[in-house]
Amino acid sequence: MNDLIPPEPVGAPVTDTLTDIVTDPAAVARVHERLLVPNFPPRELVSVEELLEDVARGSATMRVVGEASNPVAVAITATFTGSPAVLLSYVAIRADQRGRGVGTTLLSGLLAGITADPGVSVVLAEVEHPAHHQAHPVHGDPAARLRFYARLGGLILDVPYFQPPVDGTQDAVYGMLLLALAPPERLVRGQRLLPEAGLAAALEEFMAGTDPERYPVGPVLEAARSPEGVRLLTVEELGRAPVSHRP
Repeated sequence: MNDLIPPEPVGAPVTDTLTDIVTDPAAVARVHERLLVPNFPPRELVSVEELLEDVARGSATMRVVGEASNPVAVAITATFTGSPAVLLSYVAIRADQRGRGVGTTLLSGLLAGITADPGVSVVLAEVEHPAHHQAHPVHGDPAARLRFYARLGGLILDVPYFQPPVDGTQDAVYGMLLLALAPPERLVRGQRLLPEAGLAAALEEFMAGTDPERYPVGPVLEAARSPEGVRLLTVEELGRAPVSHRP
């Protein structure tokens, strides 16, 4: 999903509160209301009911900075039953905390913890392509967001990616990029993410409910299934990244 990241960290976080994993339904619903709803357009945001179900069954993990009653920032990750890859689904930071390093602190710690898990191969993230999405006063600047992820080791996967519809009432989001965040060296060869990372299986599962007759699922999965691995592009090579458009 799209995420809300401050343009550039300009100072230390103003909170020393540790990041906690939140599972209590009331707290999950509160974070959804206070951080996710204000920062994401409806077409990119799952309902609170779906988020509650995902957290309850363990397929989504919500990490919150600050008290759950007054959250400062949130990062939500999703796991797959058939792949060791993990998807960074949402990141949001309270408006008065942006630009203070909260996002860097949150995601650096998150990535360090996840990548230390031998059961995880790679962390994926969906972001808007700066050439196809304009900066928004509330939803953020795609160019700044991409630079932010680049500082965290983000590389663009050579896949014509689009965000599947979050539900039956919304359309897909085109002009998206799929990133691999600091992929481990053991899974990269010749600037390609190797098949062992489980990218193809992750995308097959993620797009299982997306109608291939209506949406360009085929090209995404075909690129992800490349037997020699999927090419990784730096942010400086953005112009070479494929773009998915409405059929």
